[in-house]
Amino acid sequence: MRDEVLESAAEPFAIPEFHKSPMLDQFVSTSIPSLLFPAFTPLELDSRIGSLSSSLDLKGLELPDLSSFGYGPLEEVYTPEDTTSLSATEQSAPALSEVGDIWRFALDELSEEQVVPYHSWENFLGFGTVELPTGYVSEGGPQVFDAVLAQQTDKEDVDYNAGEAIHLGAFIQCLHHLGLGRSSLLFEYNKDKRRFYATMPDARISGYTSVTTQSIQSKFLGCGNKIRHLEEFVADTYTSRNTPRCLVALSDAVSTTLATLQRQLSISSPIESIPQLQSLFHRPGLVVGCLMDIFSGIASSTSDEQLLSILYEKIQQIEHGSSWLRSILLEVLRRVSKPWLEFVGEWVGLHKELGVVMDKKGPSRSFVKIEHRTWIDDRGLEMGAADYIFDNEIMPTFITYEDAHTIFECGKSVRLLKEHHPDHPLSRLGSSLCVATPHLDWRFSWEDLDKIELKSKLYEQELIAAIQHYTTHENRADDYGLPINDVPENNLEIFGKTKNELRAHIQASSLILDQPLLHSESVRCDDLRDLLGEHLLTDAIGSSGDSNTFAPPISLTPLLSFCPLVSTQARLVNSECLRLFFVEHKLRKHLNLQRRYHLFGDGVFLSQLSHALFDPEYESAERRKGVTRSGQAMGLRLGSRETWPPASSELRLALMDVLTGSYLESSGQVAQCISRCFSRTNELPGGLSFSVRELNEEEIEKCLQPDSIEALDFLRLQYKPPSPLEAIITPTCLYKYDCVFKTLLRAVRMLYTVNQLFRNAFDRISYWRGIDNVAQSFRIEAHHFVATVCEYFFQVGINATWLHFDAKLDRIEKAIKYGPDGVLGHSEGLHSLRDFHERVLDKMIFSLFLRKRQQPVMALLEEIFTIILGFARYSRNRATGLQRRQGDSEEVRHMHTKFRKRLGVFISVCRGLSEKRGYGERSVRSMESDGRFESDELADGGNTIGQLLLKLEMTLYYSELASK
Repeated sequence: MRDEVLESAAEPFAIPEFHKSPMLDQFVSTSIPSLLFPAFTPLELDSRIGSLSSSLDLKGLELPDLSSFGYGPLEEVYTPEDTTSLSATEQSAPALSEVGDIWRFALDELSEEQVVPYHSWENFLGFGTVELPTGYVSEGGPQVFDAVLAQQTDKEDVDYNAGEAIHLGAFIQCLHHLGLGRSSLLFEYNKDKRRFYATMPDARISGYTSVTTQSIQSKFLGCGNKIRHLEEFVADTYTSRNTPRCLVALSDAVSTTLATLQRQLSISSPIESIPQLQSLFHRPGLVVGCLMDIFSGIASSTSDEQLLSILYEKIQQIEHGSSWLRSILLEVLRRVSKPWLEFVGEWVGLHKELGVVMDKKGPSRSFVKIEHRTWIDDRGLEMGAADYIFDNEIMPTFITYEDAHTIFECGKSVRLLKEHHPDHPLSRLGSSLCVATPHLDWRFSWEDLDKIELKSKLYEQELIAAIQHYTTHENRADDYGLPINDVPENNLEIFGKTKNELRAHIQASSLILDQPLLHSESVRCDDLRDLLGEHLLTDAIGSSGDSNTFAPPISLTPLLSFCPLVSTQARLVNSECLRLFFVEHKLRKHLNLQRRYHLFGDGVFLSQLSHALFDPEYESAERRKGVTRSGQAMGLRLGSRETWPPASSELRLALMDVLTGSYLESSGQVAQCISRCFSRTNELPGGLSFSVRELNEEEIEKCLQPDSIEALDFLRLQYKPPSPLEAIITPTCLYKYDCVFKTLLRAVRMLYTVNQLFRNAFDRISYWRGIDNVAQSFRIEAHHFVATVCEYFFQVGINATWLHFDAKLDRIEKAIKYGPDGVLGHSEGLHSLRDFHERVLDKMIFSLFLRKRQQPVMALLEEIFTIILGFARYSRNRATGLQRRQGDSEEVRHMHTKFRKRLGVFISVCRGLSEKRGYGERSVRSMESDGRFESDELADGGNTIGQLLLKLEMTLYYSELASK
């Protein structure tokens, strides 16, 4: 036993075994001292306690009668063995006849006599003791507290005013009105200062000081002031002019919220205490405070988009707060966003436009601006016209740039369809076509977001079926194989109809009039009012409004709510627009037309144009006195005449049959298709013809010199794309085509000139006799340089770049071949094709040194061409006998030396550009290079210049000459 005790004492954290003998007996029976209490001795009870207790009246100390709890009578309680029994004062509990409700409080069924009085220690130890009044004011009750305050007020040396005490019930009622924004006996509203004030500033309630009373009032004063400010905001919104629609929707939501608050708080149960009133106004105060924060934030907003952005950001700030408050504010956001979402739905073609239809002649709306856009046309003139302009700054912050750009371009494409194909199903959505078009709306739960996905898929299937029916039935705009929802519009004519048709029309109209009125959604149900009624008066603890339902983050909600429907609409619109442009409007044929003529892709045209401009054997179109024309082919004979520029009549005679002849004589399937498409008219596609370019005085002076490089700059091709192809072949594209045409025409002239150099020297009728080594070397080097530059221009700059564009067009035609359910993306529409077309032309302009920052390089190239043209004039004079001289000429030697130096500088510049990292690369937005419109291969410009450098020299011959 001793060992066990020592072992247990050595383990203070051991759990004792209570089923064994008490440890106290073990310590008493042994001589081991206690480790915790060394002087511990057993307690000895005084036997006199028993006699003392028997003489006391212990009736009041007995346990209450517990018969109602169903435990039966209590056992007798005895004192220890050495004390006397207390059985004389005990009463046996009556037996229970039946078991009652064990959860019912027993004191509720006791009579006043059975209620056990409160006993203190003084009454227990002293008999007949009279309790003294408490010395604490807090335990004395409101009367004592008021008396103390009155005593402090009566003292002369103390500057204190306790205030006038008022009845608690009246004060609670006035506070209740104050919280609702109403005036009462104690609180009035000052319209000038726009706030409530207390009519009795020193008033207090019994048991509270005036400072405590004012602190209680402060919360209700703030709530009442905010409600009044919100009411004034609503009134000002409804009475002001030109109020944004979303601001009106916000005013309606605030009005509904305030009306629901006042109705709910007015019909609540009677209020008996201030804490009850504070609890009643807790949640309404939070709602009113959030609305006031939103009102303060939108004070500086001037548009619907700014208002929505501010509201969205405010809701994001309380996203992780109370779920009931989050749901109420999200419903406010949904109602306020409805007008703007309706405009987006009308813009992208989901619904019929109500009111004034938006066009380029009307005012701007939201993110769609109508501005007078200017550009430089292919004639070099500044042109302008009204057009839709995308303003991303006005777009709400919860819409990403990619989605906003998709919405804008989808709306522009829809307006093209409505203008040129009004009978197309996409042009009639929301009018008479029976396709269930879903509405753009906010959704804040995963279940609702899944429903949006399903609705988008169903809408896509129905619309694809309508489009296929429209396509396969020769574009008939009857019913597309689907039933019609409503009576056809403008069907009020009665003349020309039979009696049966009139009777059927009247019966159909009567059936419509017999139908019940369709209530609007706001009248039929109000989700905001229901949410407020559900959450405002619910206890904050354990309420249903604070459920932990998993919901998507607010930052992802716009993407998940709007993108499925917007992407579906954009994909269908883009697919149909591209199909109509390629199939109905023959876009591919017009693009090939630009390739053949503006970019000299037609060999027949290039050959006939070169002969008509430069061939000296052609009959001159110049009018001479006494000389009649023989009727042979006529040309301008540039380089073989002294007068320049030619008259307009000469241009018409020389170039009259160039375009028409090449257009009709070109063989191949492309030319045959174009001929069949445009055989109804006498003119060429797009009015293609030669014309004179508008030039300024400086440019005109340069054109007057027949041996200058600018001698043919006045000649241009005139082309106007038919509507609606100007959406792809824009005026900017035509201006770039014209710049490329002018440069290529110069290159063709230079190529013809260097080829003529050998004919001038070695022709049998030439007067150039003898061998001129410098001239011969100059002739060979000039031919090599011009031929290389022309090959680079035509093969690398034009042909290679156009092949990439042609491959893109093949992929698009292959995709649209499968109809509207093809594999085109929502960002692959007319705008993507237009942008890619412009990037192709930009690539050509870069390869031909036509950019602004490449002007020094082009100026150097033009200087080299001018030197060659000077040498060509010298060779022509020697060949015709105007200048006769044997051997080398100092003039030729000087031109040759200058040519080599300029050529060496040109090669050095090209080498520097080719070695410059990133030169020619163009940063393009990812959205502009999605899918089939990736332009990575168009961004590399340094490699093309490297190809030119490689073709010019491989042994650094000219570079060494330039260094010398």
